[in-house]
Amino acid sequence: MKKLILLAWLFVAVTSHAQTADTLAKIDALFSSWNNATPGVAVAVSRNNELLYNKAFGLADLEHNVPNTTETIFECGSVSKQFTAAAVLLLAKEGKLSLSDDVRKYIPELPVYDKPITIQHLLNHTSGLKDWGVVFGLTGWPRSSRVYTQALSFDVVFRQSSLNFTPGSAYSYSNSNYVLLTLLTERVSGQSLADFTTERFFKPLGMSHTKWRDNFREVIPNRAIAYGRAEGKYIQNMPFENVYGPGGLLTTTADLLRWNQLLETHELFGSATAQLRIQKGKLNNGSEISYAAGLTNGKVNGFDEINHSGATAGYRAWLAYYPQKKLSVVLLSNVATFNPVGMGRAIAEIFLGSEPERVKQKEPVHFIALSENDVKKWPGVYFNENQREAYTITASKNQIIVNEKPVKAVHPDTLYRDGVWWIKSASTTITLRNANGSTTYKKVQPSRTNFQELKGEYTSQDVGVTYRIEVTGNEIWVNRMPGDRFQLKPVFEDAFRGDDAFFNIIRDSKNKITGFEVSLSRASRVPFKKVN
Repeated sequence: MKKLILLAWLFVAVTSHAQTADTLAKIDALFSSWNNATPGVAVAVSRNNELLYNKAFGLADLEHNVPNTTETIFECGSVSKQFTAAAVLLLAKEGKLSLSDDVRKYIPELPVYDKPITIQHLLNHTSGLKDWGVVFGLTGWPRSSRVYTQALSFDVVFRQSSLNFTPGSAYSYSNSNYVLLTLLTERVSGQSLADFTTERFFKPLGMSHTKWRDNFREVIPNRAIAYGRAEGKYIQNMPFENVYGPGGLLTTTADLLRWNQLLETHELFGSATAQLRIQKGKLNNGSEISYAAGLTNGKVNGFDEINHSGATAGYRAWLAYYPQKKLSVVLLSNVATFNPVGMGRAIAEIFLGSEPERVKQKEPVHFIALSENDVKKWPGVYFNENQREAYTITASKNQIIVNEKPVKAVHPDTLYRDGVWWIKSASTTITLRNANGSTTYKKVQPSRTNFQELKGEYTSQDVGVTYRIEVTGNEIWVNRMPGDRFQLKPVFEDAFRGDDAFFNIIRDSKNKITGFEVSLSRASRVPFKKVN
């Protein structure tokens, strides 16, 4: 009997060892392309607070042939936000602030808008604040192209005369929220964010390799250099800025694993505050969003996932926790081409199982030919004001073209391509429907052919920049600074695209141009006024 028990135990032990070796080999395979000729990544996985995987790949410094190690320090981008959020929640727990407080109670420099912005709005990215980096990029100096300071980030936020939307009515990820949370933490606590988090988080948890990058010139021993890719070669891509709070945390995989354990133990916070860290935000209409307090709620193969990704200059990061499995996955990389979300989820699926094969929705098979009259009712430019997005529909013979790509009809009032339906819902509107929902677009007037009235100078107090528009024939050029110009392309009447932004011309009651508004990702309707 004892022999049988011993044999059974040996069988289980051997089987378990083989399964573990197979799991580790699968993770190794994911990173086989990173070697001693490339930048790379540090990877760590733990389960039940037991370290299962801890390796590094590629080089930390290409010039000096220094390898990445499990103790290499990386910058973790927006993974940093959860630390700033946690500092605010700790202050709330101690009664030093309330999450429902108007932010102007602590930061009176913030402009007065139609409705107050609360601390909770900042935590959930529902404030409507425009992203300071995106706004300042309109000067022609996007992030990583010049030195940015913390004071500059505050100044840009305080300049904004309007919001993207009414506070609490929508979600829009904006680093401005966490710039203000940093300032708020420092004013309420009387300490710098660096001192507060070191005292309250890093030292108690033994996160000895973690600190804020609040001085990019500081020499950080064992830090990986960040890289990008250009013309087939690696180039340095470091964050030359002193802005911290939304990002800027220097850390290691081991330290982040220690931090992630708080999602299980609730150490430092207590259960109520720990729950606030992962509690989904709510909009004014009562609907939930996935973003909580510097953390996002998701699902992988039916398992809960608490995560955040990060990207600053050439650094990339991923930190995720799967509570049902008590599984933590952390990735830190020093190359901009690395996909932290995809790689992080690939590791998680090794432990959680692959996503069940979804039944692919078959394309409609009953396409129809449209009559000449049916084709005629489709052409035009259709625009959605909220999305700042336009579709141009044209016709060639009996073929309908949407944004220069052919589509087929399944009904005289319905077009289809690649999982997207365009439904003619009225004579002047179409509704675009896909798996994510539906959006209505209204028909707008075609563009004018004479653009001479656009010529002139336009200035923005919100940005602190002046644009000079020149018109040559039908070509419209925007001059921003010496050697920096871009072309505007007409979309429809008084609407143009250029420099990855949407330009909407503003006219007065006499139809004279008084300025324009610029909209782009994370920043809508940034005003420019024409200089007479």
